[in-house]
Amino acid sequence: MQEQEGKKLTMDDVAKALGVSKTTVSRAVSGKGRIGEQTRQKVLEYIAQHNYKPNVMAKGLANKRTYNIGMVLQADLLSSDLPFFPKALKGISEAAAKEAYDVILTLVDTNDLSRLARVIEDQKVDGLILMRTLQDDKPAEMLKKSGLPFVAMGMTDDPYVCQVDHDHVEACRELTGILLMKGLKKIALIVGDMNHVINKKRLEGFCAAHKELGFALDESLIFTDVDSQLLADRVTDMILMRGVSCMIGADDLLASQVLNRLEEEGVQIPREMRLASFHDSQLLKSAGTGITAIRFHTEELGREACRVLLRQINGEEVPHLTKLSYEVAIRGSTK
Repeated sequence: MQEQEGKKLTMDDVAKALGVSKTTVSRAVSGKGRIGEQTRQKVLEYIAQHNYKPNVMAKGLANKRTYNIGMVLQADLLSSDLPFFPKALKGISEAAAKEAYDVILTLVDTNDLSRLARVIEDQKVDGLILMRTLQDDKPAEMLKKSGLPFVAMGMTDDPYVCQVDHDHVEACRELTGILLMKGLKKIALIVGDMNHVINKKRLEGFCAAHKELGFALDESLIFTDVDSQLLADRVTDMILMRGVSCMIGADDLLASQVLNRLEEEGVQIPREMRLASFHDSQLLKSAGTGITAIRFHTEELGREACRVLLRQINGEEVPHLTKLSYEVAIRGSTK
């Protein structure tokens, strides 16, 4: 039934009635952006028949949109062996494509944010996703000042940053607790760059498990800022001389580096040393014995971060923090 003369529909009403996204309606109204001609005509005919009159603000927003979202990634992580980022990018791209958005990559260095500044100043994107949160998070500070919608894929203590992540503190607390309850009381932890908030959260979960279960925490067995195979080799050698019963790599790359060193030294897993990882990935599949690890759904993390960002871009309310689930996979390396 045709709407009564003068009745104002919302963009949500039009999108729902036609079974399309609000982005599609916006593009049809503005005449900008990639959209099939048949779909455009379908939307325009519907709004003409039903007296849909977009308000001036909605039109202005539609006209300014680029239909691009940006991914902000530290340049040094682009060359790392971590499979996390390609998987996260796949999830982001899938969610963006559903709303006819493209994804562009913006690289930043610790002391050089010029490329990010250019993206903001030239209005190349409608919003951005921070791929990693930092203790001294200069990219986040720049984005807060810009007024652009953005989402951090990772946790931060900043209450003004919208965050989407897995609950790393709880996940690492749970895995560490399981190992302690198995009688592995002398556990060494190897952690990467402590400027990355995620490593701080992993360490927090490791310490929380000891405190909760009443086990003494030996801080001399916590090794931080291990960021190369050479350092991983040295730390592994030191741990082997300490009578440790179990080693945990705070991420999949560190765990694989430790595994390489243990194999070089002829250390048998799990008979002579147990090994676990706070992150699971294909990097650990080469081990003859399955490696106990925490399984996070990285592609879903990327999809959810993108969905939250798109909701922000559309002017919707979004939660300050979205936490995703995880699984602890107990395998042969800790038996």
